Amino acid sequence: MKHIRKVLLAILVLLVTLPCVTTGFATTRYTGYINKDTYVYQKASKSSKKIKVARNTKVYVIGAKGNFYHVQNVKNKVKAYALKSCVSRTKVPEPSSGGDDTGDDTGDDTGETVDPGTETETGKPSWKSKVVKLDWYKTGKNVLKRGGYAYLYDITTGIKLRIKRMGGTNHADVEPATKADTAKLKKIAGGKFSWVCHAVILMANNQYVACSVNTMPHGQQTITNNGYDGQFCLHMVNSKTHGTGKVNPNHQACINKAYKWAHG
Repeated sequence: MKHIRKVLLAILVLLVTLPCVTTGFATTRYTGYINKDTYVYQKASKSSKKIKVARNTKVYVIGAKGNFYHVQNVKNKVKAYALKSCVSRTKVPEPSSGGDDTGDDTGDDTGETVDPGTETETGKPSWKSKVVKLDWYKTGKNVLKRGGYAYLYDITTGIKLRIKRMGGTNHADVEPATKADTAKLKKIAGGKFSWVCHAVILMANNQYVACSVNTMPHGQQTITNNGYDGQFCLHMVNSKTHGTGKVNPNHQACINKAYKWAHG
């Protein structure tokens, strides 16, 4: 009997001293806040069932997997999965009253310190002489910080839309800021989103940069009410695609086209 007790005691000590591990998840545990009005999911997948949660909802982060945190609502103890980009360690400021009605992701306007101009779609921009070409890996990637807002000007149509940079390493991954901006992007695309390149000017942080974009929604998103399911790509000189890791000649041609339009 004493031998059995010793064995059971040894097993108990082993169980107590083993680290707490949730299968498939990193051992991440802290109190955080949902940083915008968004959705949380039943599983670690955006295709699973979802419910809407309010900005600054307090949660316990109890695990992590891929792009998701496993969270538990502090108030009602309900567990769900939230995109990592939607969880912060501190509360975020509430939108000021009387501002733009941009819905669940007004975000940080870092980078939008440039006057987009007052010209109409057929008018002549006053800032054309300020347009530059920048190498993405040297200075270009710092023009618009992650989470910052800016403007794109399409040289063919004269359409100007507001965007947000959500991420990107080889180039910038951006989103239309609102549904109205998504409609403008679709007009630039000729009525149908595609991988076709378009010559544009990025207007951000007091700079005007010759760039190229496609319009096809793909990948992740951080703005869930802009009518655009994903992100699109913004390229500068020598930027590369994420899929191939190579410089895309079509994007480079559009960058040169945008620069020549400004200085031709």
